[in-house]
Amino acid sequence: MFTFTEFHKQLNERFLSIGLNPNHEKHREKHRQEMHDMIVKSYAKIGGYGGLGSGSQKESEAIHNDISDKNIIIKATKRNGKISALNFYKKSHGRKSITSATDGTEQGKSDWKKIKLEDHEQKRSWGETSGAVEHLSRKMGVPVIHPNTVQKLLGKKINPIDDEAYERDIGGHPHRKVAFGHPKISS
Repeated sequence: MFTFTEFHKQLNERFLSIGLNPNHEKHREKHRQEMHDMIVKSYAKIGGYGGLGSGSQKESEAIHNDISDKNIIIKATKRNGKISALNFYKKSHGRKSITSATDGTEQGKSDWKKIKLEDHEQKRSWGETSGAVEHLSRKMGVPVIHPNTVQKLLGKKINPIDDEAYERDIGGHPHRKVAFGHPKISS
C-alpha cells in the first residue's frame, strides 16, 4: 500500500520507450533540447559526447543526429513533464547502450539506476563504460565482457589492459573502457 506521497509520485512518473512504442515517438521532438542539454552536461568533464569537444558545434550536431535517428531507442523517465533520466541504444548485437544522462538530481540518478537495473535483469543490453557508470555496473552485478569479445562485437581495434579493461580511440583520443552487459553473440 502506497502512502499518498508515494502514490502521487508514481502518478507523476512516466516511462518512455521512444523508438519502441509508436505512441512515444512524439517525445523525441518534444524533449529534444532537454535531452541534448542533459547529454552535453553529462559528457562535459570527459571531452564531450563522442570525444567531439565539450560544447562544440560537432558535439551538438552528433547529439541531435542521434536524437533524430529513428533506429536509436531512447528509454527515459519523465517526471512532472520533464525528463529525469535517459539512455540511448543502437541495434548492435542486441541493444548497445551508447549514451546515458540524468538531470543531476538524486531522483534522476535513481531513475537512471532503474533503467539500467531493468536492462540487466532482462539481459537485453550491453555497453562500454568508465567512471561512475563502470562503478555502478559493478555494484549492480552486471557481467563484464572480456576485451577479446568486445573487439569482435565492435569490429574495431582495441588495446586490452587486463582481463576487463581496454583502451580504444574515441574522437581521436585514447579512452579506458570496461564493457558490461548481455550482448547477443551469434556462433
